[in-house]
Amino acid sequence: MTRMLLTLMCVSLAARAAPGQGAMKPEDILGQDTEISLQQAVELGLEYNLNLQVIRNEPALAREDVRAAEGVFDPLVLGGFNQDHIESPVASSVQSFFGTTGNRTTDDGRRYTGGLTGVLPWGASYSSGYSFRRLDSDSGLNSLKPQFSADWSSSITIPLLRGLYWSTPDLIVRQTVVGQHISDATFHSLLSNGVLTVESFYWRLSASRAFERATSNAVDTAKDLLEQTKVRYQVGTVSRVLVTQAEANLAQRQSQHIIALNEAKSAQDDLLTVILAPGINDYSTTTVRTEEPTFVPYPVNPEESVAKARSNRPELVVSELGVEQAEIQESYAWNQTLPSFNVGASYSMDGLSGKQKVPAGTLRPGLATPGPASTLVDPDGIPGNGDEFFTNPIVPQTRQADFGFGTSAASANDNFFAGNGFHSWGFGAAFSYPLGNETADARHVHSKIELRRAKTLMRRTEQTLVLEVRSAVRALQSSIDLVESARRARAASEETLHAEEERLRLGDSTPHNVQQFQDDLLQAQVSEITALQGYRTAISRLEYAQGTLLEARGISVEKERERGMDEY
Repeated sequence: MTRMLLTLMCVSLAARAAPGQGAMKPEDILGQDTEISLQQAVELGLEYNLNLQVIRNEPALAREDVRAAEGVFDPLVLGGFNQDHIESPVASSVQSFFGTTGNRTTDDGRRYTGGLTGVLPWGASYSSGYSFRRLDSDSGLNSLKPQFSADWSSSITIPLLRGLYWSTPDLIVRQTVVGQHISDATFHSLLSNGVLTVESFYWRLSASRAFERATSNAVDTAKDLLEQTKVRYQVGTVSRVLVTQAEANLAQRQSQHIIALNEAKSAQDDLLTVILAPGINDYSTTTVRTEEPTFVPYPVNPEESVAKARSNRPELVVSELGVEQAEIQESYAWNQTLPSFNVGASYSMDGLSGKQKVPAGTLRPGLATPGPASTLVDPDGIPGNGDEFFTNPIVPQTRQADFGFGTSAASANDNFFAGNGFHSWGFGAAFSYPLGNETADARHVHSKIELRRAKTLMRRTEQTLVLEVRSAVRALQSSIDLVESARRARAASEETLHAEEERLRLGDSTPHNVQQFQDDLLQAQVSEITALQGYRTAISRLEYAQGTLLEARGISVEKERERGMDEY
């Protein structure tokens, strides 16, 4: 039943605002005499209010923070190239034996590297890379020229205690995700508050316009009474004093009307500021007319209102997310109290290719050895000084071996996945734990205290919201009573004024008495207008307290959050 009444009320408000409506723009209002409905005022505020435009950026920024945090898990692609030319001085008989001439060796190399590295959400880190090198060397120790070497290495490290599912990058991602939800809920709260502000200023202007009309009618009535009093004075039925009183009454009514006009202009400025935020624009040529602050039935159910607030208020969502964030921090802090125990493994494949400097099968002289007919000759006769030699040595001839490597650059990769390839692997573990572990323990205790505080704040928030709802319910109930009372008072004042005016016509009263009744009627009208303004504002405040204001106005939080963000 309550939902049906709410729906009917919203349909009624929309129907009143529908004729001739389109999407209004600032130029349709500024410098014009325009009537706008409550719905139009809210729509203008959603589109042009600068405060809402500012807070609309926060959820977008929070989403980008999540993207940035999750980007830590993106694999990092690596690549490199370097070329070098190295000349090394040589004084080695070994080098000389293997073919190096002169006193230096020259190496010209080019290296190409590529691979990727990264971390995983559950704490593991990995890397895999490929390296390829071409070497042109005249060193006798290198049998291939050019020589091509390739290497593909991979490794992974996994935490088994500290850091398992609670690495620092994972903590940041979890916190930023919760932070995004907090930003969304905060935007919901601020958006609701913005709509409430628009409606409050709208009904204030509506009441001010009603005051303006009431005081204008009072001025007209005072003028009529003054004319009547002057006529009676001219015919001698009243004294000059009563004319003076009637003139004073007119002056008072005119003063009240001036005050009402100023109040209406002030209320209009406030409304224009929250629905257009036009800044330094001059409002002097602008007139905004509004709906009448009429009475629209609204059901009041305190228990249902409290239940709605518990389900819908974004502030409660924010406090719940605060608890979730504190729980994440506490779990991370507990994980950091554990010992560090990581295991790792590596695996690599190597390859080699190139053209042999000495072709396979080529005869090569070996090391000379003394033969049967050899004689040791010492030219200077001084033994042991290194100039001795054998005559008729035996020099064996050997054929250059075939190393079995391909000659092309691509051949260096041929045996990567072959069973007879060159494969290496390794496995290891590392353990560490600080004696005492005071730092981690203190941070864990600190996080538990923060969690307790967050839970207490959540309960306090819920308590505050319940009190706010109950206060809003009482305010609405009181405003209903005030409207009914003000209506009766205004009706009674109208009746007594009419009766007194009739007595004046018949000569049984005085203009002064009529002035007093006119004053009573004006006060009664002001009270009724004030009560109606308070009633309509109380409805908005109760819907805000229940967390149903945006839903009741047909406003989508998701759409409003994305308004103006298309370019991003």
